[in-house]
Amino acid sequence: MASCDMVDVTDIIQKTEDTLESLWNQFELFCPKCLHFKMGQCIAALLQHEYLLNTDCEVINCIFLLCQVAQPQELNPFNKTIFNYVNRKPVDSKVTSAMYLINLLPFSQSTLSSTTAQILRDVTFINAPLKNFPYSPKPDCSLPIILDDPENDSKEEKHYKEVLSQLFDSDIPASVFLPPIVRPSPPLYSDNDDLVWLCPNDNEYSFAWDSNICEGKDKPEDAKKLFILAQRQVLETHQYDRLKHELYEKEDTLQSLSLSPSSLPKLVDKNPSLAVDVLLLLAQTQQFADYLTVLLNMDLSLHSMEVVNKITANLELPPQFIHFYIRNCITNCTEMSDKNTQHRFVRLVCVFLTALIRNRLVNVQEILIETQAFCIDHSRIREATGLFRLLKSLDSKEMS
Repeated sequence: MASCDMVDVTDIIQKTEDTLESLWNQFELFCPKCLHFKMGQCIAALLQHEYLLNTDCEVINCIFLLCQVAQPQELNPFNKTIFNYVNRKPVDSKVTSAMYLINLLPFSQSTLSSTTAQILRDVTFINAPLKNFPYSPKPDCSLPIILDDPENDSKEEKHYKEVLSQLFDSDIPASVFLPPIVRPSPPLYSDNDDLVWLCPNDNEYSFAWDSNICEGKDKPEDAKKLFILAQRQVLETHQYDRLKHELYEKEDTLQSLSLSPSSLPKLVDKNPSLAVDVLLLLAQTQQFADYLTVLLNMDLSLHSMEVVNKITANLELPPQFIHFYIRNCITNCTEMSDKNTQHRFVRLVCVFLTALIRNRLVNVQEILIETQAFCIDHSRIREATGLFRLLKSLDSKEMS
């Protein structure tokens, strides 16, 4: 771009009756895309030195062109220049005009169809102009490339165009001047004992060894992490032992866990033994009844029956809980449609009921009729036949 083309760009900046869309088309006509960044640096330099811009119209046109030369707006390298301009003091009509234009980002078609003069007539004061502007201020250690001459306060248009032309024709970046940072080489350190470890003498050295260096140290958050892991996968033996030790040895461990009745089904499914330990510790709390309710409504599984069997053996549970659980087991087996799955769970339920009866954990008379009917319905299964004989023998003993 020749220097005469700069005159055309300065004329664009000073126009007031052309629409913003027309200004951009004229800018692209005089300045090819490969020079947009260079021209943007020159326009940014004008904004950095407000005495080079005499009217609100010039400010709006400069900021509009800076917003357009690099898209998207979030990656615009001139966001810093725009941000610093609208935050300068004192707040005059130029700053207010810039604030108003920035609040119109992203520019709609109606904005692009407006002239600079129309936008100026609509300008209102904005208290928080950069609420959605994509730039965060950062520390600045650079110097401006244009310095005001205190002996020459000329603001003539000729002077303004000369500065812009010189900026564009120069090889120096038009935004800031970065002074070179001098880093002198440090002097060599001279000492007779400086390199003693490169050539060790005949002295004997003994080494101190920390015998506990490989031992893990328990941290408060370890129990929380293991408990969360226990709801996702089966714990390894050493992990289970460690968490169990934390639960029984430290009273506040149970309260620190993210434990709730809704987390019990996952714990029962993945780590039934840990679920038993947790329920035993919760037995004296007010929330224990909520956990029993969740356990009662769980889907029938080997692990759930294992958990109920163990807590029944270690705690005195409400009789109605055991009776309801047994009825749920019988009902679930009856409603299963797949025969193979049904036969497998019938065996499990029969073994479970046999263990409860032999350990005298349930009153046989209260479940006798339902259990006998269950055994008769599945009389082809060996475990059901064995349970039926056990019930008959106990019933005959009580009769005698």
